[in-house]
Amino acid sequence: MPQPPISGVIIAFNEQARIVRAVESLRPWCAEVLVLDSHSSDRTRELAESAGARVLLQEFLGHQAQKNRAIELARHDWILSLDADEELVGDPANLLAALDFNRETLVYRIPRRNWYLGGWVDATGWKRDSSVRLFNRTKARFGGSTVHDRAGGAGCEERVLPAQILHWPYRDLSHHLQKIDAYTSALAAELDGRGVRFSALKLTLDPPWKFLKEYLLLGGWRLGWRGLVLSVMSAIYVFLKYAKLWERQRVGR
Repeated sequence: MPQPPISGVIIAFNEQARIVRAVESLRPWCAEVLVLDSHSSDRTRELAESAGARVLLQEFLGHQAQKNRAIELARHDWILSLDADEELVGDPANLLAALDFNRETLVYRIPRRNWYLGGWVDATGWKRDSSVRLFNRTKARFGGSTVHDRAGGAGCEERVLPAQILHWPYRDLSHHLQKIDAYTSALAAELDGRGVRFSALKLTLDPPWKFLKEYLLLGGWRLGWRGLVLSVMSAIYVFLKYAKLWERQRVGR
């Protein structure tokens, strides 16, 4: 069968510093690039359109719901999803040759390399980072937790694509702390809503274990001070998730 067209989709809000890079990285692979913008107050929409994207506006529905809305608005069934702080790299010919368009239940995982405080992170749990990004929307959708989405569907089978996503998640430590604060608040609310009870044992033991795992077992020490900072921040994330769950259930909101 002839190769079906692919829609590249990005959700964005106030991403003028990064949106052009993301859009341009999708264009060699995709018949269209759709940016679903949550009414940015900066030049995100203008810059995305100048880079060749089709831009639509949508009030933010929540992370997974916004991505699924972008999928619904795309022109084609095969979807390649990217975040605004990412760039897709690789040989388009190699990627397209690896796709089996006859099997709509196949979903494709792409490895991701993360940048942190001035360098690439090739140790800690970040080294093994990857996620499903290419799939047929008739078989797969985004789900997962409040802040950590994943694409998939019933009966889907995963393959890994010969490409890579470059990721710039945080501008600096202040930005990292802001995201930790927002994400842990959302996760604590989600855990509380699911009926998960606060555990003093988890609050006490999971954060130091997270640090030791990231820094010693997964090689964060090889990154020097960056690895130490990243491992500590990972432990803070775990601590705040459980501390905020305690706050919701013991103190009240």
